Formats: sequence, C-alpha cells, structure tokens
Amino acid sequence: MNAAPASAKDQGKPEPAAAAEAIIVLLNPASGTVKSDSDDAAKKGPSFRERIESCLKEKGARFEIRETTPEVGAHVLARQAAREGVKRIVVCGGDGTVMSAVNGLNTGQDDTGEAPGQGERPEQDERPVLSIVPGGTANLLAAALEIPTDIEDAIEIALSGVERAIDLGRCGPHVFALGLGLGLTEKLVSQASARDKESLGKLAYAKAMFSELGARPTHFRFQIDGGPQTQARGVGIVIANAGKVGGTLKFAPNALMDDGLLDLCILHRFDLRDALRMVGKMVLGNLPEDRAVTFLQGKSIQILSEPPLDLQIDGEEVDESTPLTAQVLPGALRVRVSAKSNVQMDTEKTQKQSPEAAPPASRARLIAAALGAALAIGAALIWKRKRS
Repeated sequence: MNAAPASAKDQGKPEPAAAAEAIIVLLNPASGTVKSDSDDAAKKGPSFRERIESCLKEKGARFEIRETTPEVGAHVLARQAAREGVKRIVVCGGDGTVMSAVNGLNTGQDDTGEAPGQGERPEQDERPVLSIVPGGTANLLAAALEIPTDIEDAIEIALSGVERAIDLGRCGPHVFALGLGLGLTEKLVSQASARDKESLGKLAYAKAMFSELGARPTHFRFQIDGGPQTQARGVGIVIANAGKVGGTLKFAPNALMDDGLLDLCILHRFDLRDALRMVGKMVLGNLPEDRAVTFLQGKSIQILSEPPLDLQIDGEEVDESTPLTAQVLPGALRVRVSAKSNVQMDTEKTQKQSPEAAPPASRARLIAAALGAALAIGAALIWKRKRS
C-alpha cells in the first residue's frame, strides 16, 4: 500500500477516517490518453496511471493499484476486492471498465466468468463504495453522476465526497446503471466507429445518429410489471435508469437513478424535423410533450419483437437480442458523488414528487435551446451535403 500524509479537503460529509482508509484502484492502462496541442507533447506527458498515482499520494491516500488486462477484466478485480473485504474501490477508465466493475460487484460471476450462485455474492450493505475517475470517450456514467473529467477533481470526490445509493437494472446476465437501447439507440453505439470516437469524441455518436435519419419503425410488444401486452411501433427503444445524456440533456425526463423505477422511452419516428424539435425540447425539459415519443415507468419491463432486435447496454455492444426482460435493482450500488451533485439529486427527487416545485425554463436554457437547434441544423446540413 502507498501512503502519504492526509490532506484531502472535505467536499461532502465523509466518515472521519475516510481519507485514511485503504483504497483499491482498478485501472485500465489503455484509458486516459493525455490530450495536448501536439501529439508529440501528449506522448511525452505523464501516463494516466502516473497522474492518478501522483494525485493520490499528494492527497494522502493509502491505495493499491491493480491494472486490468485482456485476460483479467475489471469485473474479476472488483469481485476479488469485495471478497477481500475492501470497503472502497476507485475505478479509473472508460464506461466499459466502469460497468465491468459494477457487474463484478452485482452479479454471480467468479474469476473464470462462471456463475457460482447467488449465495457467494457479497451482501448489498457489504459491497464496496465505488468511485470513478473518468478516462474514456463518452464517460456516460461519470457524467450522469456529475463526476468531472479532471483527474484531481474526480479523485477529490473519491476521497471526500458524499456516499449515495443508486439503483441498477438487470437484463439477463447483465447489470446496467444507465440503460439499454434497441433499434436506433443500439445503432448509435454499433455504428460509432473507434476512429470517429478517437477523433470526434462524443460527436461520434451524433454523427451516427444523423446517419439514421428516416429509419423505418419496427413493430414490437411491451409489458410493464406483468400487465397486459401492448403493441407499438418505433425506430428506437430505451429502458432507462438515468435520464441525462452527457450530464446535461434529459432524454428521459422522469428517470432518476434512485427512484426504484425503470423508464421505457419509445421513439416512434426520427426525421430531420423530429431531431431538431426534440433537441430544443430536451434542453427546455418538456420532451414528454413531444408527439414522436412515449414515456412509461415500471419495475419490470419486457420487450418482444419480430424480427429480434440487437441491443446495447450502457453504451457497450452485447451479444443479446429480444425478447428481453429488464428489472430494477433498488439501491444496488453505493457511489461517491460531490456534495453539489448530491443536493441536485435530492432536488430532482423532490421536484418529481411535487411537479409544481420545478422551476420554469430560464433565459439561459432558452438560449441554450436555440444554440442546440442551430448546431443540430448545421450538422444535419453538413451530413446531407456529404451524402449527396
């Protein structure tokens, strides 16, 4: 274990000895490329691991770094740490690494990937508290929890942030924190190439989205909490646990990560007019009023379709397709967030319970909506020009 004099600043209300507790750091060495004005400068800069290690030492943390490998993923390392009685885990990497660790803490997989049975999984209250240091392209879960991409700021939250329990969802052998998508939403992930993600970052998903304008809807059936099956048509389906895209735009306005519910979002059609209109409504927070989308909630959601639809889970392609059943796991994951984010999550919960408490759209949000629509129009025009 590395050790240094304690100097972490209080950001929430941690336990008095929180900064001195031993921490296991799960790190993907391929994550966290240091971006600079020149490629040469980036190559000469400190590695992702070196920056994290230096920051932890400066803040007086006691820690041990365990790197993932192609053979030993974060789910294996997370389960091993939990079995050792570790109380705190910091996951450093992109969404794939983070969600692999989350799955390791919340599924029955052992070190070989087999399922040894539910009894060998740590009890919910005994599972480690998980913190995130983002090191990927989209960093979707970190953004949903408002974890900054700056390494020092993220580590500050990991050391002295506020502990909060959030829900997870389960679909087959997979556990998810954000949600799963089918149809258009699956294609946004599968068609965003590694080259585009490297050069465009989050805009790679926007590029993939515009390539699906005019997609034909699929017929499917859904069932919520064992109720009657309902027929529907749509180009995209999302079962959401979190409602924000990139930590700002709310595509599932009623979704909260700690309300004990999953949100079913059906996008019935997707043309250029729909895209522009919905961008503005997402910024303004009144997307539920849009005629192209339907929102429903439940603890268990079943989807059936013919032909089967592929799906993505938390922004990663998986070898699964419909039919599927997703179930909520209330309070299944304990995470560290900033004091500000903790207050914001409490506020959103209050506003959901009392809609009249929600503030009206501000002038800043109206301006942001206009800018978002203008950017969307520009991107669409560029895309159409390149296609013609």
